[in-house]
Amino acid sequence: MDSQHNYRGRWNRGGRGWRGTARAISVGQTRGGRGRGQGNSIFTSTLQSTPHPSKPLGPAVDCINANTLLVELESPTIQDVRYIASYNWASGTNPMILVPGSPPAWTPPAEDTRLKADSENVFRDINAARYPTYPLEPAVRSVLAMKPKFDFKSLDIVGCGSTIGNLMRCAGGQPKPFRFDANVVGDTVLFVRRENSPTEIIPDLHGWGHTFPEAYTTWDADVRNSCSHQRIIQYDFGGLEILIRTETDGYVRPKLATPKLASNTMGASEDTTLEDTLDGLAVGTQVPSQSGTLKIRMAGNVISQDRIFDIKTRAKYKSYNMDEILPRLWANQTPNFVIAYHNMGLFDRPAVTPITRNIREWETTNSSLLARFHALVRRIMDMVRDSDHNQFEISWDGHGPLCITEQIGEGRTALPSDLLSLWDKED
Repeated sequence: MDSQHNYRGRWNRGGRGWRGTARAISVGQTRGGRGRGQGNSIFTSTLQSTPHPSKPLGPAVDCINANTLLVELESPTIQDVRYIASYNWASGTNPMILVPGSPPAWTPPAEDTRLKADSENVFRDINAARYPTYPLEPAVRSVLAMKPKFDFKSLDIVGCGSTIGNLMRCAGGQPKPFRFDANVVGDTVLFVRRENSPTEIIPDLHGWGHTFPEAYTTWDADVRNSCSHQRIIQYDFGGLEILIRTETDGYVRPKLATPKLASNTMGASEDTTLEDTLDGLAVGTQVPSQSGTLKIRMAGNVISQDRIFDIKTRAKYKSYNMDEILPRLWANQTPNFVIAYHNMGLFDRPAVTPITRNIREWETTNSSLLARFHALVRRIMDMVRDSDHNQFEISWDGHGPLCITEQIGEGRTALPSDLLSLWDKED
């Protein structure tokens, strides 16, 4: 097929942890370690330590062997990265997001001291735990708050770090089963993460992945009651316009001033004010969600994409293999990284390290993997767009073919009706 067209015959619009977990906390606690993306979240009274059993799959639409897919000769790369929106989850009993929010700032102590090990439960998916009805809704609401004229119909894929990461692992043959929803809205395919239960926890979690960021990062004053920072970026990947939401561990403040605001691309200058970005919305006002329960408050600063970082902690005697994290950093275009080595909780002067070159080298070295990943995503898009249905599940048992199945019964819509109507608006 001509590489200048997508599978539906439309002209391409571009040139050419994986995580999202949440720490379970008690009401009133406003800050928690989010190392490795595990931010604190909702109150323990809703905790379900035993997940619901998986429901049966519906009728099959297609089964795909990623290794036999035809790939393009020119390996796809990520181009034209744009920061679109962001939000913080506010701690408390009611679901509220702060837009644009901001990640916690890197504030290492003057001297390293031994930290206590993690001891609290962690949710697998903070967005589902905080807002199980429509986990994708906060991301779309934040985009509308910051860019009211955003063209959702221009998108091919809307996903998150988990769903995109699952498909990359499948393309690479890494045997980790998964199952998530796919909704077709117009010509856009929405990938929605699904766990067995919205408040499913990660069992037997040990280490210092939460207490470390608790000690080495600090929420800015206007978002101090936050428990997680979520970012939404858009880029072109081999002709596919992808909007992806991921969680961010922190950011580096400018050396001589408070953080400047706004940057739409990695490495761009920071010269857009929050007022410009929010098109006149006043910080501190509340924007009610039309679905009735999600509250939106304008608060925080737009942090440049080139200042954000992710964190991993590791025992000093275990050398960290960057190949474990580079696929995730590539997908969410995070240019900085903290690998924090410790001796039983005593860290040794960890620092934020630029890794943009490492990510680019990984992209070049893994061109075959990315070509298969690209072909897999296109095949899924092709099949679900051409189906008579619009609600599907994507699943893989870790060994056989990836399966696309119809959702059973009434199915699950990815977004409330007022947001789905965004795809019906005339240009």
